[in-house]
Amino acid sequence: MTFTLKQVETFRTVYETESVTAAARRLDVSPATVSATLAALEAAIELRLFERVRQRMQRTPEATLLYEEIRRLNVGLETLSRKIRAIRGAAQPRLRIGCIHAYSGAIVSDTIARFRQRYPDTPLYLQIRDSNTLRDMVVSGELDLAAVADESELEGLRGHRLASLRAVAVFPNGHPLARAQQVGLAQLAEVDVIALNAEDASRQRLDALLLQAGLGLKVAIETPYSSTVCHLALAGHGVGIANPATAVGLEAAGLCHRPLAAPVHFECHMIVHGSRPLSEAGKYWATCLRAALAPLVERYGVKRA
Repeated sequence: MTFTLKQVETFRTVYETESVTAAARRLDVSPATVSATLAALEAAIELRLFERVRQRMQRTPEATLLYEEIRRLNVGLETLSRKIRAIRGAAQPRLRIGCIHAYSGAIVSDTIARFRQRYPDTPLYLQIRDSNTLRDMVVSGELDLAAVADESELEGLRGHRLASLRAVAVFPNGHPLARAQQVGLAQLAEVDVIALNAEDASRQRLDALLLQAGLGLKVAIETPYSSTVCHLALAGHGVGIANPATAVGLEAAGLCHRPLAAPVHFECHMIVHGSRPLSEAGKYWATCLRAALAPLVERYGVKRA
């Protein structure tokens, strides 16, 4: 016994309309096609489904039993369709994401806005932590993916670079350094500096360049986060060295920033677990984050050979 979905759909439509002509209109085919398809189904399953009475199709008891079974199966197919939509993200379980502090403001907000256009109903679990903590959370399965800096150990993870951004010097509007197009190491050596902690990879790059140049910084304040550097610089506590992702968000508040002349940069990497596949929603989050970073990459991106 073999039959087709087209035959089943034709039968269901004739059963509901009790008319070959009405069924043909609904299916957008000719009445002759409906009659031929229905006859082929009856022959295949060896059941009489309708009695032709004048211009109406009178249902047989067998037709009613078959219709009820098809309707039950159709409910199952509709449930399956909902499940498939959920898997594709229409009602997907929450996406667990992490991000370092430098990108937790405007960049994350822009990323969420882009993500919501495709996944409006997917709950987000967002953790803002340091790179090493985020790495541990991805390894343990607490997070699906995270944006980290390059000081994080990537063993057991899959990762790729999203951006390399030139470091900027930050200070209030009206500061003498605002007249410069970029800030050199010698200029930094002459001012009180608000610096990131010594274990930060960008700070280590800066210290190595200063050592080569025979210069030193007058570090007035050390802190682990670029956002703190920027706010302290804005308050006049010194010249900060920060990630431009944080600095641009405070321009309206009066923070000025200039790129460093030295090759000091900040890395942004996306990491996922090395052996767990990422959902389509997770992949799209990474795409949205890259798009949110694109204006910064255009303005401050490090050109790589």
